[in-house]
Amino acid sequence: MYPIAKLCGIGLLLGLLATLLLKNMLLGDAVDFHRHKAMLVGIDGVQYEQLKQVIEAGKAPNIALFHLGKSYTGGIKGTVTQQPTLSGPGWATILTGAWANRHRVGSNDSGLRNKTDSLFKLISLSSPTRHTASIVSWNPINDNFVDDINAGFIELGVKCGGDDQCTTDRTVQELRTGNFDFIFVHLDQPDGAGHENGFGPRYQEAITRTDQQLGQILAALTKRKHDNPEEDWLVMLTTDHGRRPPDGYDHGEQSYSEKTTFIALDKPANEELTRPIEDPIDPGLEGLYGFASVADIAPTILVHLGVNTDPQRYAIDGVPLLGHVGVRQLTASLNSANRTVRLRWRVTEGSKQPLRIYRSGQLIAKLTDSSNEYIDSELPPTIGQLNYTVVLNEVPVSRLVSEVPVKR
Repeated sequence: MYPIAKLCGIGLLLGLLATLLLKNMLLGDAVDFHRHKAMLVGIDGVQYEQLKQVIEAGKAPNIALFHLGKSYTGGIKGTVTQQPTLSGPGWATILTGAWANRHRVGSNDSGLRNKTDSLFKLISLSSPTRHTASIVSWNPINDNFVDDINAGFIELGVKCGGDDQCTTDRTVQELRTGNFDFIFVHLDQPDGAGHENGFGPRYQEAITRTDQQLGQILAALTKRKHDNPEEDWLVMLTTDHGRRPPDGYDHGEQSYSEKTTFIALDKPANEELTRPIEDPIDPGLEGLYGFASVADIAPTILVHLGVNTDPQRYAIDGVPLLGHVGVRQLTASLNSANRTVRLRWRVTEGSKQPLRIYRSGQLIAKLTDSSNEYIDSELPPTIGQLNYTVVLNEVPVSRLVSEVPVKR
C-alpha cells in the first residue's frame, strides 16, 4: 500500500518517464533504467586539502578508488544562493540540488523543514517500484526531511545518533537483504574530530576510520553486485562543508577553506567535475566558483536513475556530472528599478537544438547554442518569486529570483 501523496504524483511522473524513453529512442540511446541504483555516502566536515593529504599518505585506500574532484558549498557569496557553511544547509542542498533560498534550511535547527522537491521525492514518484532510504549519524538530517518520511518518499529513515558504526552496519544490512534504489548514508566522525581537535593527526585519523567503514559498505555492495549482475550502481561520496582556517575547529562562514568540499564518483564524470572553468563569472576565492558545487550531486543521481524532470517544473540549481552538460555557471540577477532579470551562463558543449529559457514554467525564449546572456524585460506585474530554467542538450538548470529576500 503506497501513501496517498505518493500515488497522486505517480501519474504525472509516469508521463515524464514516457517522454524520456521516447527521447532516448530517438537518439538511438535507449537505456533500461529500472535496474539502475545509486548510493550517496556523505562524510561530514571533511576539508578537501586535508582529505588529499590522507589519500596521498595511503591512509584512505577506499576513497582513493573513486574519481575525486574539488567542489564548493555555501552558494556564491553575495548572491541569493549564499548560505552558511553549516551541516543543515549543506546536506539539504546535497539532497535537493538547490540552495537555501529554495529549500529554506538555513541553519542546524532540527525544527526546519525542507521546502523543495528532494531526491527522495523525485525518485519515489518516478516509479511505484522505486524505494529510498536515509540512514544517518547526525539526526537533524532526517528531521529536516521528516515530511518526506511521513509522505512515504523516504521509506526507511534511520537515525543513529552519532554512532557511525550503527550507520555502517545498517547500510551493510540493507545492501545484503534490502531492495532500495537510492540509499543516502551519513557518517559523522571527521566533523566531530574537527570540532574537538582541529586539524592534525586526530582529525586525519578520523578520516581514516571513516574510510575503513566505507570499505565495509563497499564490500557489501561488491557482494550484492556479484549476486545481482543486472544492477547498475552509481556510488558517490561527498561532504557538506570544509573547516575554518587556520586551525580547523569550526565552520559556517564563507572562507575558501570552509567552502571547499569534494565530490567523488565510481564512474567517469563529465567536464563539470573534470574541467573546471578557469575564468568563472565570479572570480572570487581563488577561482573556486569555476569548480563543481554540491548542488550538482542531486541532478547527477537523477540522470543515472533515468528520472526525467519536466523543464517547465524544474527547480534544481545544480548541473549533472554524468552525461551531457547543459549551461554552466548560470546566474540570474533582478534589477527592480528597470524591472528586468539578467541571465548569464557559460556554454562548453554545443548542440544542434536551440537553447530554451523558461520563466516559472512559461517558455519565453529560444536562442542559439552559442548564446551566453538573456535579458528578460517582460516581467509579470507582480514579481514575487520567479524560477528561470535554461535548457541545453535537454539538460535543464534553474535559478530562483525573488523581489523580496526569502525568509528561512
